Amino acid sequence: MYKKMLVPLDGSALSETSLNHVITLVKGCNIPEVILIKAREPLDTGVRQRLNEELAQKLDEAYNDETEEYLARIAEHLNGQGISARTVAIASSAANGILNYARENGVDIIVMSSHGRTGIARWAFGSVAEKVLRQSDIPVLVIPHKSV
Repeated sequence: MYKKMLVPLDGSALSETSLNHVITLVKGCNIPEVILIKAREPLDTGVRQRLNEELAQKLDEAYNDETEEYLARIAEHLNGQGISARTVAIASSAANGILNYARENGVDIIVMSSHGRTGIARWAFGSVAEKVLRQSDIPVLVIPHKSV
């Protein structure tokens, strides 16, 4: 049923709580492809204007390198479990980037963790998981932060 699973990560331990569920689902459902994705907001235009272009470019490159290394480490862990995992780093807001990538690349299911923010923190930071869940046309499995 599912051929392509998208797993959004943000670099936090909480986002990685979905990985045990991913392993179980992939093995139980024989899902052939897992895509690990990490989105990052592009450097704010105002900040970019205050920096010289060379420094802004170095910051972008450093963040991209860090993102690729992080995703490669997680993919290696999954590959060691016999799971075919590849990585994608995108420059976009998290929810929009996840949704657009899923739509454009034939993803069948999204599996992600919730950070469990409530109250003012939820209002101030928003909930990527909630936005993805509400706007997705494909199934989304949200792993609550308390499931650890």
